[in-house]
Amino acid sequence: MKFTWLYIFIFIVAASISAQETHIIDWKSGSKSLQSTLEVEVGDTVQWVFGESLPQNVINTSFGTPSSFGLRKFQTKGSIYEYVFDKKGIYTFESSSKKGLKGAIKVTDSKSFFTKDKEGYKIYPNPVKDRIFFENPAESDPLEITFYDVLGKQVKRNLMSSSMAQNGMDVSELKRGVYLVQIDNGIRSFTQKLVKN
Repeated sequence: MKFTWLYIFIFIVAASISAQETHIIDWKSGSKSLQSTLEVEVGDTVQWVFGESLPQNVINTSFGTPSSFGLRKFQTKGSIYEYVFDKKGIYTFESSSKKGLKGAIKVTDSKSFFTKDKEGYKIYPNPVKDRIFFENPAESDPLEITFYDVLGKQVKRNLMSSSMAQNGMDVSELKRGVYLVQIDNGIRSFTQKLVKN
C-alpha cells in the first residue's frame, strides 16, 4: 500500500512540475465523475480509482484511439489505473462486467504548456508565507482542499465553500517546504504544487 501511494505521489509531483494535470475518476456506480464528459488536454493524466466490490476493468470502446488505452485485466477495489493522453480525440470506455459503468473523455490540444488554471482554479501567492487564496469562477460547493507533504502524508484538510476559499486560508502552521494541494469539487480533482516559505 505504501508503495502504491509513493508511486502516485511521485507521479503527481512530476505531472505538476510539467504543468500537466492529473484527473481522477471514481470508478464505481453512481460516481459524479462519470455523469459528464471529462475534458482534458494532451499530456494530462487520468486515474481510475476502482471503487466497486466486484473486480472491474476499463475497456476501450472508442474507434481510432490508441490500442494502449484501456485495461482488460480485472482490478479489485482500491486499485488504480492511469493513462497519459498523448493524442486528441474522444475516448469512450466501460467495464466489461458492469455495462452501466461507462464514461467518456474529450482530449484537446494543450492551450499552454505552463497553464495552471485552465479549469478556473488558481492558487496564489505561490510561494506563500501565511495565507493562500483560491480563485474559482465556476463557484462549485463544497470544495475539499487537502495538503500533502513531499512524502505523500496528508498534513491539512479543509472543507469549505467556494466563497470562503476565495477569501483565503491560513497556512502559517505549515512548515517550510513543498506541498501538493488537491482541490476536489465533487466532480473533479485538481492537484497543484505549492511552496511554503
